[in-house]
Order: sequence, then C-alpha cells, then structure tokens
Amino acid sequence: MDNLSSLLKSFSLIIPAYNDESTVGRLIADSINVLGPICADYEIIVTNDGSKDNTPHILQDWAKKNNHIRVINHEINQGYGLTIKELYFAAQKTIVGSLPGDYQYSPDSLLKMAAGLSDHDFVIGLRVKRNDPWRRKLQSHIYNLMLRIIYGHKHKDVNSIKLFKRDILNQIQLQSLTAFVDAEFCIRAEKAGYRVVEIPIDHLPRLSQGASGGKISVIAQTFGDLLSMRSSL
Repeated sequence: MDNLSSLLKSFSLIIPAYNDESTVGRLIADSINVLGPICADYEIIVTNDGSKDNTPHILQDWAKKNNHIRVINHEINQGYGLTIKELYFAAQKTIVGSLPGDYQYSPDSLLKMAAGLSDHDFVIGLRVKRNDPWRRKLQSHIYNLMLRIIYGHKHKDVNSIKLFKRDILNQIQLQSLTAFVDAEFCIRAEKAGYRVVEIPIDHLPRLSQGASGGKISVIAQTFGDLLSMRSSL
C-alpha cells in the first residue's frame, strides 16, 4: 500500500461515458473507494459524450456531492477518439489512468498496473481473457497485427486502458481524432524514448450499450488513420 501511495499520490482518473447510465455511477463510487485510501491528491474527470440516456444527470449529481469529480459535457456525440484525446489533456495530475464508463474494467485493475510505473513510464492493461463478441476480438487482432507490421509496435492490446506519466504529453503531439489516437499515443511515446509495458488484467462482460467501437464507420475511420499517419510516426 505504501508503494502504491508513492506511485499514485497525484492521480487523474479519466472516464469517457456514452449511454452508460447503468454502470457509470457504480464505476465512480468504486473508483473513489479505490483511490481515496492511497491517493493524497486525485481527480476524476468524466466526459459525457452526447449520451441520450440518464448518464448526464448521474454525472452532475456526482459532481455536486464530491469535489474530486469534474464533468465535461458534449451536447452532441463526438466519438471515442476526440473524447479520450480531450480527456488526456484535461488531466492535471502527475499520473493519468483511464477507465471506460461501461465498467468492463474494475478500478482495481489500475492498482495492478501501477506496479509497472516503478520502472516504466507508460502501462497498458493487457486483457488476458477478453469478454467481447468474437467479431470485436477478431477486429482487434487484425488491428494489432497491422500495427506490428506497419509500425513495428510489439504490444498486443493497444486499445485497452492505460496508466501513464502526464509529462509524456508535453513531449509528443497527437494528431488523430479517431480511436487510432490510443495507438498513436503508445507509438509516439515509445519512439520518444519512453518505456512502455503491458501488464495482464481482467476484462469484464459489457453491461451497457453505449460503445460504438464496433460500428463499420468507426472501424473504417480508425483503419484510415492507421494507414495515413504512417509518414508522421
């Protein structure tokens, strides 16, 4: 516990949320229970990305009763890429960690990953048993294979949750506004000399229906960025 308190003493948790009314409140509550005892200084930043359900009201209620919580509201859905990129730069603490609002990752996963910060700058949560439909898993496999072929990126689960030192963002420039921004971030960080590692974590079944990552249009835009940004990476 003392080591975790040292590693995560200044911590930003960022959460993209879209139609996650059934999960995001519990995620915030559990995150507070995990972070409170070990973080001397923490914030939780949640972006409502144009949700059509009760997600915005749940987030505003949490922000009113807990001053560690800050809410960013998109009136119109902007998509995961723009949202997570915005959250990366909204974070103000020394260490930044991400969790999606659908609760497919427990906040405890960040504690498992924090051990990697002892000798690395950037930690990816490797989903050892991915609880997604076979089509999503196949798409992810092809995507990560292409990253290895085109960019020489050796990590296996680039679009999973992350834990990283905030200073990295002062040294690199992120261009993508699609879900490719996660891969771009990892690749640019590694090319800039930062140490990146994957640590195995659990992956939970999806309980909400908000995510759009499996849509053909989203996949096409992401793969388009994967190919078009080669010259700048």
